[in-house]
Amino acid sequence: MVNFISAIEVGISAQDNPSLQQPREVSSAACSQVDYKLPKTSGAKNPEAQFDFEEAVFVNSPNPNGTTKVDIGLYVINISNVNAVETTYRLEGLINLVWCDPRLQHNSQDQQLQKQTYLEEDAAVKLKRIWWPSITFVNQVEEYFRKNEELIILADGTVEYQEKFSVELKSFFDLTKFPFDEQTLDVEIESFAWSENYLELDREEKKIGFNPNLNLPEWEIGDLKSRIEQKQEVRGIEPFSKFLMHIKLIRKPGFYLWKIIIPLVILVIISWSVFWMGEESLADRISFSLTGILTVVAYQFLISENLPNISYLTLMDAILSLSFVVMALTVAENIVIDGLNKANLKFIAIQLDRICRFAFPTIYVVALFTLGFFYMVD
Repeated sequence: MVNFISAIEVGISAQDNPSLQQPREVSSAACSQVDYKLPKTSGAKNPEAQFDFEEAVFVNSPNPNGTTKVDIGLYVINISNVNAVETTYRLEGLINLVWCDPRLQHNSQDQQLQKQTYLEEDAAVKLKRIWWPSITFVNQVEEYFRKNEELIILADGTVEYQEKFSVELKSFFDLTKFPFDEQTLDVEIESFAWSENYLELDREEKKIGFNPNLNLPEWEIGDLKSRIEQKQEVRGIEPFSKFLMHIKLIRKPGFYLWKIIIPLVILVIISWSVFWMGEESLADRISFSLTGILTVVAYQFLISENLPNISYLTLMDAILSLSFVVMALTVAENIVIDGLNKANLKFIAIQLDRICRFAFPTIYVVALFTLGFFYMVD
């Protein structure tokens, strides 16, 4: 783990990652924890000299007898632009990698040479001349922005690399319960070049987490889970070691509840006032009901702008459809009332209106609760 001073130098603050405030701990992928045999031709010729990166370009894996273990940590700094239509979101974070490369061992009595630190452009240049895990975000959809970099090479060959980044990622959105839904944002990281026969990712628990001050206007942050799995990719015969992180988001339904659902329910209730109108007000009754139907249609257009073109009904779709059907039945009842009046069956018309005054609210409320139970109960 990088120390606090070096983290400040590359623009990564302890506020971004509280773990930077903790003392350095030995990673399970450090050279002191693994048993890679140093090739006889590797190492600096002069043990008192700094390793010469200008001459060294390592392509092969550091462990000639097996897989190279790489500890990975991912700290989420910010999440933004959660887009259900495009099923994407933007992630800003801090990624940490630790591995051992015995070929980079450099013995020296000089304390300044015991830990070689490279920042920003220097880190990028040095990284090109040594072996590194060549990680990539599998579900990346837009350009990857690398904001800050730090590369540390210790005397025993342990390499610590971290960078602050911003990237737009693709994720699956299940909108069945919208607007009372919960979403899981996926982060998928694996090596682009090295299969699991050469590279094994391992989670570094203390470097995995998210900013406690992270705040999203429409979402609440739930729990965060991560794991390592093996995934077969079309680009290779052998599977790859993949780091997966799942970030749970819980939608705040207040906007849709107060701006759409409650006004819609009130509008449906108001539409039932036609059951108290006299038979001579048929035109007004139908006009009133049609106005309510057109309003529901307008709501449907408004909601569709915030949702992708999905083939299934969301909870919001079901509520709108139910309200539409109830108002359409109100129009049908008005037409039946008119027919009864013209047939001189005013008594039956009056009785039908009285029945509808209680039947429509009862059916609507029961249907709303049924929809809620059907959609919200897993």
